[in-house]
Amino acid sequence: MKKLFKPVLAGLMAISLAACSNGGSGTPSAAPADEGDGKISIALCVNGTLGDKSFFDSGNEGMQWIERDFGDKAETEVIEFSYDDTTWQSKLENVFMSEEYDIIIVGTYDMLGMTVELTAEYPDQKVWFYDEQWDFEANPRDNVISLLFKQNEGSYIVGYMAAMASKTNHISFCGGMSNTVLLDFFAGYEQGAKAYNPDIIVDETWMDSFSDSSKGKDVASSSYSQGVDVVFACGGSAGLGVFEAALEYDDVFVVGVDGNQGAMWEAAGETAKAEKTLTSMTKNVNQGFYDTFKKELDGTLEYGQNYRLGVNGGYVGAAVTSTTEAALTADQLKAVEDITAQIADGTIEVATAF
Repeated sequence: MKKLFKPVLAGLMAISLAACSNGGSGTPSAAPADEGDGKISIALCVNGTLGDKSFFDSGNEGMQWIERDFGDKAETEVIEFSYDDTTWQSKLENVFMSEEYDIIIVGTYDMLGMTVELTAEYPDQKVWFYDEQWDFEANPRDNVISLLFKQNEGSYIVGYMAAMASKTNHISFCGGMSNTVLLDFFAGYEQGAKAYNPDIIVDETWMDSFSDSSKGKDVASSSYSQGVDVVFACGGSAGLGVFEAALEYDDVFVVGVDGNQGAMWEAAGETAKAEKTLTSMTKNVNQGFYDTFKKELDGTLEYGQNYRLGVNGGYVGAAVTSTTEAALTADQLKAVEDITAQIADGTIEVATAF
């Protein structure tokens, strides 16, 4: 089919997916997807805009990796819906109605209801729904897979690290908007922090936005002024305001989200923000999309079920930068490695909002 996309970036080695069925039929692709005429056309629908240095940018990078390594078999397009949620349904309907794409990728809690309806109307349209659990018992779909990242596992690790770094024994979580996925972040973060220090105070705060960085700055400033010294900024573009707030306080840190935000700030020449970034909870949407496409190509991707992507497989984790190494001792970093391995092998069971 016929869509072109844009530049290509460097990538990562592929890691196989581990599936977790939730009542669906588990129907595999009828045949390897590269058979037939033309390339596989993929549309990634972003209910926001690129430039968040985290979630959406990671998904975009996954599309670039697919074109880089499978350009003879696939072409991708990223469609930005903007943050005006009153337009999302009509824009998504237009993507389905166009019938231009072999695979439509769409996700987040806000898009679930409309995607459930459209996948019923277009039963031959393949859809990858991500970052929210699909109820295949209530809404069985042989044309849908769900990619659900175990953000609670990665958040446990960064919560443990935040508690290690805190000198005030008071940290906070600064979420975009309260939904199951964001509560899953908080559940892991709080559990990890209290695993290191049972007496630590972990505040739960909300920006009520994924786009307004000024709200992120205001909420974080309020936390820092009350003695919090580590804030987990978990709200897309709104979370970028937390880094702005941190610049105005001494001896405080930010925990980034989704991408390695410390490294991103460093690459952008924003050294002061990089030095405030203790670590980032990496949610490798890029790797999830890339590995899923490999399964699509070889015909082993099973539709009608949820895929759960966690620490085991490298889909979530915690970034270590020069700031991390300056803030934590070698023994503490070794302890972080140990708990990561224990989460991966199931020794540590992480609380979840799902």
